[in-house]
Amino acid sequence: MFTNKNKITPIVVILCAAMFMLLISGCGAKEETSNGAAKDTPKDAEAVEIVMGHPFAAQHPISQNILLPLVDELAEKSDGRIKLTIHAGGSVTSPATIREDVATGVIDMGWTLQGYTPGKYPLTDVVELPFQFDSTLQASYVLWELLQQSPEFQEEYGDVKVVGLWMTDPGELLTKEPVLNPEDLDGMRIRFAGAAQESMISKFGGTPVGMAMPEVYDALQRGVIDGVANGPSVIESYKLNEVINHTTRGLNSFYSAQVIFMNKSKWDSLSAEDQEILASLTGEAIYRKATDIYSAGYQKGMDMAVESNVTINDITPEQREEWKAKTEH
Repeated sequence: MFTNKNKITPIVVILCAAMFMLLISGCGAKEETSNGAAKDTPKDAEAVEIVMGHPFAAQHPISQNILLPLVDELAEKSDGRIKLTIHAGGSVTSPATIREDVATGVIDMGWTLQGYTPGKYPLTDVVELPFQFDSTLQASYVLWELLQQSPEFQEEYGDVKVVGLWMTDPGELLTKEPVLNPEDLDGMRIRFAGAAQESMISKFGGTPVGMAMPEVYDALQRGVIDGVANGPSVIESYKLNEVINHTTRGLNSFYSAQVIFMNKSKWDSLSAEDQEILASLTGEAIYRKATDIYSAGYQKGMDMAVESNVTINDITPEQREEWKAKTEH
């Protein structure tokens, strides 16, 4: 699933740099549009079923607080006409195939982490480069606005209809052994997801190991990996407080992108009324909800770590600069 051959190239960084500066300073959002023409469907139209799949656990906060409520909201707004059926845990798709499965109509909608398919999203990878943002909100805003304003970024998702796009909580190092300085990571096998994280871990002196998040608990338990580069929200989602002994706090190094996309033909088959209903409940509404979930998830994860006697290793501003310097050459 994960390979080393797809790297972030300098030209990709250049393409995004100017846009980042504009977006971080704050600019107005635009509505994403679809090229497909909606059907004008009478009010007695037949029911519409949208089949969604994803590789994450059913108890994941995004599933519990966004996807499951979306099932009810779509049904309510459409008077029961729109039925969203969700298959969690990789039961109908996989991290490696979900984009293709949605694009080709194997499933109608999917939620995934772009980092599960390195090289597929080079511009998104640039947004994941470490030490760029101060908060989940800022990172998610930049990612969402790139989708609204950049034709090159839109082309990166050209074969699907994006209905949600956001960033996770700030990345820390969740490990078996204590980590305070880059030298402490030397030789450690650290799980990554995405080209930016892979490069970062290597520069820190660690050994990057690619795997999907649902595999991490067992990998930590069996000693296959020594830690995870991730936002602390995963501590709650995957019970990592049971299999780690340490976590950094204040490293705030990177953010991972996630996306919900839809099959274009399925979107185009919806009536104008149904498209409007779906659009009103997704898009910017989802990115803002997801941002709130992950912002809160950072603290929830840290609280669970403390309750489980996981040692919190606070990173001072001076130490953080040492980590940052490692990524700049």
